[in-house]
Parts: sequence; structure tokens; C-alpha cells
Amino acid sequence: MGKFFKEFFALCGRYRKSLLIALGVIVIVIVAVGGVLSYKISQSSICDSCHYMDPYVRHWRSSNHADVDCVKCHDYGVIDLTRSAFKLAAGVYDRRPKANVMDESCLAADCHAGHDQDSNTVYHNNIAFSHAKHNNHVLRGEKLRCTSCHNQIVQFEDESAGHMAVNNKACFVCHFKDAGVGESITGCNSCHGMPETKVEHGGFTFDHAPYLKLEVECKQCHTNIVKGDGSVPERKCYACHVERSRQELTRQELHDWHVTERGIDCYECHTDIEHGNFQMASALEIQCENCHLRQHNKPKQLYMGIGGRDTLDMPSDMFAAQVSCTGCHTHISPEGEMMAQQEKKEASRQSCVTCHGQGYDLMFDNWLEGSRKVIADYRGVIKKAEADFASIGGKKKSRVAVQETLSKMKDNYDLVREGHIPHNIQYSLYLLNASVSNFELAMKDISESYKGPALPASVKKENSCLTFCHGKTLFPETVEYEGDELPHQMHVEEMEVGCANCHSVEKHGETKINEEKCGECH
Repeated sequence: MGKFFKEFFALCGRYRKSLLIALGVIVIVIVAVGGVLSYKISQSSICDSCHYMDPYVRHWRSSNHADVDCVKCHDYGVIDLTRSAFKLAAGVYDRRPKANVMDESCLAADCHAGHDQDSNTVYHNNIAFSHAKHNNHVLRGEKLRCTSCHNQIVQFEDESAGHMAVNNKACFVCHFKDAGVGESITGCNSCHGMPETKVEHGGFTFDHAPYLKLEVECKQCHTNIVKGDGSVPERKCYACHVERSRQELTRQELHDWHVTERGIDCYECHTDIEHGNFQMASALEIQCENCHLRQHNKPKQLYMGIGGRDTLDMPSDMFAAQVSCTGCHTHISPEGEMMAQQEKKEASRQSCVTCHGQGYDLMFDNWLEGSRKVIADYRGVIKKAEADFASIGGKKKSRVAVQETLSKMKDNYDLVREGHIPHNIQYSLYLLNASVSNFELAMKDISESYKGPALPASVKKENSCLTFCHGKTLFPETVEYEGDELPHQMHVEEMEVGCANCHSVEKHGETKINEEKCGECH
């Protein structure tokens, strides 16, 4: 063996010059071929040479990434591309290619640098989206990548969406899987914000603001916003894993490998979740026609706190609690309207007791009695307003404005009268009081010294506790306060001192005497 190597090196030394020239030529050829091959296979045109790449390439060419070569984004080096070329030539290539796109490619200096730090982006339907929150934080135990959301390629229904567009399926898996009924993991406001515009629903204009003020949760009205549960059936695993070995991995390990490391799309494993306004609470429908042939729009409007002229919307607390018509109207009476050709469901005193306990049947009586008194007293207010208007002069333009406010006063009165005050006491009194104030302002354009019709005690908002609730309950003749005995009925009935002067409106049951009011008499 030693003799062989000795003779071999001697021979090389004899032809050293020729061997160096040949070696140099080989190196040059390899470098040249490698350079040409590297250049050629780094061009996007090479991807189109495989028939199974046709739909991917077609989608890419129609996208806003059409001027970016495939390898600019996809995680393929020269060695990978060379290996792929040899596999293609040998006919042993993978017919189901996996093209990984790392965040570093997306956030390169000449591409989308800074997108992981930008402010909110407006997504479709005015959804506020933050790249920084999604890219820079671990969410629900997962570290997302750009392609976790930007994963739209050609195997989905909408090819017009564009290469690497956002597929909502990924969003819905994260936001709704394992959330409660009618809820999102991050809450509705995180995407949609606080609703500010008025919407049309059931033939009515609906304003969200009063409900948000009452802290009514979205799910109380939007009861069904999700279809599907985003489960992971085992058969999904078999689409990729056909090996016999099996490892038991934790949820965290599965997501680290599939999502963070490999960039596998969420819906490759999870079943679809759809998100939309699929069902509204029945309270919003208020199906009065369940009992009557004809719908009663004014009771419905009053209960919902809408329909007043030039006033705010003010939903009833009962409506906010999703109490439907049949929650109170439980008594079946044969005295239905003749045209209805059916029985009638009436409000029942027992309904109050069922939900609120003993003693609340007297509250029911208070509502009916108070309503009759308010309606009767307010008729006098309208007559006084009409008389004042008839007796005053003024320019035609000013009189037209007053006539309009007088018409609105009557409309609001009709809404309250026909809608039945117990459906929404607070809104009813607000409408009646606001109508008088607006009429007085309009009349002042004709006569600055004009004073509007005096409001009867029953119509004043500060007396609503007595008028509608405590006229028959919890209203003793005298009460004890700080060791003294106060004449309760005298102050309320004879002197017409409003309940709010002594009791808190915000905190029910709290006594909070206004000493300045006391000083006016004492």
C-alpha cells in the first residue's frame, strides 16, 4: 500500500501542471454551472414548470405580490432548490409541497418592515386590527406568525381574495373557540368598538347608546353569533401523519410545533367556525301577534324606549333584562277584541310576585292608578298649551315653529297614552316633560316672558316614586329621621315635595335629605 501511494504522488508530481489546469477548469465549470443553476432556480418561472404548481402560480400572478420572486418569501435556499430540481428530474418530487414563509421574510427592510409595530389597521367592516398586539405577544398560549392570518392561497373558495390575503377562519378559531354562548374571548368591543351609529331593526331605528349606558351586554340581544366549535377531529391528523409511531403531546407542544415553528394554518386542524349576527334575542322582536291578530306598535315602541318626537331613546329596564311581553301578560281573558277572533292575554298582578316577591302585586295597582292620573292630568296641560297658542300673536315663522312643537307634544302624549305608561314609566315621563319644555322655548320666540303650562305633581319626574310605586306601599303617615318624627304624608301630598328632595334617585332606598329645600319653608 505504501508503494502505491509513493508511485501515485510521483506520477502527480510529474503531471502537476496538467492536473492543476484540469482541476481549475473543473472548479470553474462547477462554479459557473452552480451560478447559472442557482440563478435559474431562484426565478419564479421555475416554479411554474411543475404541473401541480399551476394554481399557486396563477394566484400569485394575479396578486399584489406578482413582482416579488417566490424565493424572496418562501424558505428555500440554494441547496433546497437544487435538491428539488434533481428530485423533479428523477420523478421523485413531493406532490404536496409545503411552502414555509418566515416572519423575517415578511418584515424585511424592503418589504413590510415596521408592520409589527404599527398602529391599528382598519380591516373590513371597520374592524380595528393591531399587528403589534398579534405579532409581539403570546396570545392564548400561542405565538402567532404573519402567515397565521395571511394564509389565503388557492385551495379556498375565493380565489379573488389575493395571494397571502387574510382568511377569516383563522381569526374566528382564536376569538371564538371555547368562548361562552354569544361571547368572544376578547370581547366584542376589541374588534367592533362601541357602536355609535343608529341601525334599522324590525322596522324601527335603534340606538345602542342608551343600552350601553345601562351596561347591557351585547349577548343579551345578539344571542347567536357563532356556528361551529373549532374542534380538532383525529382524522385531520391523518392527512399529514401516516407513520405508525405516536407521541402524546400537550396542547402547548402541539401549537409550538405546528403554528410557531412550521406555520401550519389553524383550519388545517380545526373545524370551521363562522361568525355573524345569526340570531337576535326574542325580546327585540316583541311578538305581540302571538296573542293578538294585530300588532300594537305603540306599546312595543314605548317598551323599547323609541318613537318619541325630538327626544332621546330610553329603553325600559325590563326590556334591557329581556323580559318579553308574555313575561307579564300571563292572564288569558276571553274579552279579546271582536276583530281579533281570539282570546286576549292581560298583564297579571301575580306576574310581579313571581319574579319580585310578595308585596309587588300592590306595585301593579300603583302603575295602573298612576297611569290613569298622569294621562288625565296631562290632558289639562295640552288644553292650556293650545289656549296659550291661540291667544298669542307673533310672526308667521315663529307661529309655525310653535305649531310644530304643539303637534309633537300631542304625538308624544298619544304614544304614552296608547303605549301604556307601565311599559316604560321613565321614558313616558321624560317625553311628557320634554314636550312642555320644548313648547315653552318655542313660545319664548314670540314672548320672552312666557311661562309654559304648570306641570301637575303626577307628571313631575321627581314624584314618580310616589305616583307609580309607593302610593300604596311603604308610604307611612310619619317617619323617623335622626331621632325626630317627620310628617311624611304632609310633605308629599299637601306640600307636594318631590321624593328626590329627600331620597337618592341613584341608590334606591337611601335617604338623602336636601337641607336647602327644607330651608325654603323652615
